[in-house]
Amino acid sequence: MYPDLSLRILILYISLLILFRSISSISFALDVKKYGSKNWGWLLTFGILGAIASFILLWNPGLTGLFLIILIGMNFIFAGLFSITLSFQLRKLHKASKKISDELRERYDQVIEDIRIEQEEQ
Repeated sequence: MYPDLSLRILILYISLLILFRSISSISFALDVKKYGSKNWGWLLTFGILGAIASFILLWNPGLTGLFLIILIGMNFIFAGLFSITLSFQLRKLHKASKKISDELRERYDQVIEDIRIEQEEQ
């Protein structure tokens, strides 16, 4: 009934959805870095590109209405590249974790248990 309002709401909804997804992508990249992956920069780059695309959508809704399909498509491409890169990084981390000795694994489990006990005491 109100196509102008519907388009504005659609742009706002998609922009915020892309922004939140991009922020979580950046968070994943920093988590992968923390676990020692060397190629975490690509993940961060794709997350930042998604955030930039969402800010473009939010900043200029008039222009966004004209290029909505292109910007959304670009964002999904970046999100797809992020997911592919993340899956390769997680696979490398999984393979590396299998090489850990049993003694080190037991020490790790003990540290995790100590952390859990200390958190319960607080």
